[in-house]
Amino acid sequence: MGGDDRPMDLRSIKGVYTATIGSFPLEDSVGNRARCLGDLVSVGVDFPNYPQLVGMGEQFLEDLVRERCNILRGESGTYALEGDRLTLPSSPPGIEPFTWALRYLKEKGLHEEVRLRASITGPFTLASYIKIESKRTYPFNRAVSEIELVRQISEIISMSCKAVAEGAAMTSIDEPVLSMIVGLRVPFKYGEEEIIDVYNSLRRSCGEVPTGTHICGRISPRLAETLLKTDLDFLSHEFHDTPKNFEVYRPSEVRRSGKILSVGCVSSRNPRVETVREILNIMEASIKRYGGDIIFTPDCGFKNLVVEGSRELGYKASIEKLKNLVQAARKVKG
Repeated sequence: MGGDDRPMDLRSIKGVYTATIGSFPLEDSVGNRARCLGDLVSVGVDFPNYPQLVGMGEQFLEDLVRERCNILRGESGTYALEGDRLTLPSSPPGIEPFTWALRYLKEKGLHEEVRLRASITGPFTLASYIKIESKRTYPFNRAVSEIELVRQISEIISMSCKAVAEGAAMTSIDEPVLSMIVGLRVPFKYGEEEIIDVYNSLRRSCGEVPTGTHICGRISPRLAETLLKTDLDFLSHEFHDTPKNFEVYRPSEVRRSGKILSVGCVSSRNPRVETVREILNIMEASIKRYGGDIIFTPDCGFKNLVVEGSRELGYKASIEKLKNLVQAARKVKG
């Protein structure tokens, strides 16, 4: 792999690394999973995420539907809560793509060489897919508006965190919905303390594996302040398409928190492949601002990077972006 040769502290990340967020614009199949993982290894990404080729909500919630956890499949990609609480499944949901990737690497004799990253869809985002009995409009008609339901989902997802911790080198709790609901304030009957408690509970479930969160979109000062107070090891955001995210993370506050940033430095929406020089500019500016311990990634997953109606062209663009990202990181290290 193309990573820093220094040993990794189990609770902190020292040096410059590259990682992927997870998704690609290919249909889910064994062949496409193998293709993605093989390409990520070939490109030299330090922490390749398992290929996430299904929707981030579907991956976890479909298992809860099958396990009869009081979640029903709804319409238009939503789900519905039956009754007033969820029940625990008999096995951790959503981890089949990760266990497949581990098995694939072992079959190829690569499991000791490749440091696999595991993305886990977080409870706030999963709760945003689940409709609850209410005459109110979105998001107040979703489980995310009720902290007790979020806690119940968190208890379920902690099972997934514990399971992947046995084989993952890095774990990310993916919570894109938080950038939409945490602005000047949280619009529900809970706030910063409850969000921190949920994150910290999941962090404990991940054991000694470096664990952070990925939240795309514009990060509000309130959300950044909240995340810096958690026990997470790293915070992953998009910075290429949303450079204003640099403004909400003051270097002194990041240092004081003991966390590192995971900086998105190529677009996951625009199919144009950024040059090595363009990526290097963002990397050098990030290191100058936050120091030499940092992770570089795409802004987000590539699930929606479809070029001229073609998933294949979108996939090829995503791999070219990653090649240039890894090349730029190697120049930084050199």
